[in-house]
Amino acid sequence: MRVSLRPMGEETRTIDIADWRLEPISGADRELVEQISLPPEQEEFAGSLDEVFGRLNEPDAVGLEQGFAVIAPDDRGVVGFFVLREGLRRPPWAPPGTVSLHSFRVRPGMQGQGVGRRCIALLEDWFARERPIQPKLMLAVNARNEGAIAAYQKIGFVDTGQRHEEGAGAQFIFVKPMA
Repeated sequence: MRVSLRPMGEETRTIDIADWRLEPISGADRELVEQISLPPEQEEFAGSLDEVFGRLNEPDAVGLEQGFAVIAPDDRGVVGFFVLREGLRRPPWAPPGTVSLHSFRVRPGMQGQGVGRRCIALLEDWFARERPIQPKLMLAVNARNEGAIAAYQKIGFVDTGQRHEEGAGAQFIFVKPMA
């Protein structure tokens, strides 16, 4: 499958995701993403796997908070991971009808190689199939996480101007239309 992405300020790019897979995972599948351990300076922003899988294992997460592993072709295996929240599990900064993205991580050593762009392309395809009436994906990114801010903007997220104070400090709220 080929997906066209049009990040803000760039010409249209086509990303081949034919052999890439987005696999839903549960709180019991932690070992699948253990290889995506981040350096401490990134883990501070993404949250620890203990926190992430603790939330996924909560009884009220079923159907409202879902983890996803991104599987690359060949022998690269799991190269990305993120969590989607909706309904009653969405954060206070995400309005009703939106889905929020959390704990987005790309395996160290593969960052800066288009893996994040492919993850979002897979997610856009998932939205078209699974959530066609939910037109927005939102996320909070720490104001100090300059690398993530630039990466999110490069793949089409836009700063809403909204701010939120949370755990590691001030968060910028970004949105990406999915329709």
